[in-house]
Amino acid sequence: MPDTPQPAPKHTAKDPGSVVEFPGTPERGYMPENNLPLRLTDLVGRGREIEEVESLLSEHRLLTLMGPGGSGKTRLALAVARGVLRDYEDGTWLVELAPLSDPDLVAQAVASVLGVREVPGRSLTEILAEHLLRRRTLLVLDNCEHLVEACASLAEALLSRWPKLRGLATSREALGVTGEALFLVPPLSLPDPRRLPAAEALLGYEAARLFLERTRAVRPGYELTEHNAVAIARICTAWTGCRWP
Repeated sequence: MPDTPQPAPKHTAKDPGSVVEFPGTPERGYMPENNLPLRLTDLVGRGREIEEVESLLSEHRLLTLMGPGGSGKTRLALAVARGVLRDYEDGTWLVELAPLSDPDLVAQAVASVLGVREVPGRSLTEILAEHLLRRRTLLVLDNCEHLVEACASLAEALLSRWPKLRGLATSREALGVTGEALFLVPPLSLPDPRRLPAAEALLGYEAARLFLERTRAVRPGYELTEHNAVAIARICTAWTGCRWP
């Protein structure tokens, strides 16, 4: 007995309550579908990096943002994805891989986000490829480092078939897919704590501004002063993973 189609879960590419059909290019002001989380805090700095990543993404089918844990790969990827939403009229979809431990679940995670159902006797990769046929879509694969081989295999299978599909990945290492472009996410700017500028000049550094923003969220009125500048600089240095010689 053939399977009876089931309604897709909410917040997927097939959520009937949010699908809007349109011919050709989206109208001005139209926001293509996406499942990107709302930004709860401002992104401090990264203006130059956002521009560079957007440019690379327009030139390459797969772009991987690389960096150590805590370097801001995910926040940068989300900022870029939000900025190019209108370039992908068939949707921008975030696939969060951090909770997964089984490589076999990578394709299922992508299918779940896209609202694609498995069909007995058919490869899920084939079904995904068929679903993405002629769709201009951006897939954001977040936290690939512990599932590199599975992510690489799926990305290569999908990207090699459909030229309108783009992939933006975050990982601590490259996926190693042919045609993959890499962007090394730099740490936020910060001063050498051994040669600190005046307290007010410390705000010219992204890490210090981010520290103050987050601190003020839980302790309103907190200010940078000559008395706490050294401590803040050292906290920022440790926080971003930088080490001075």
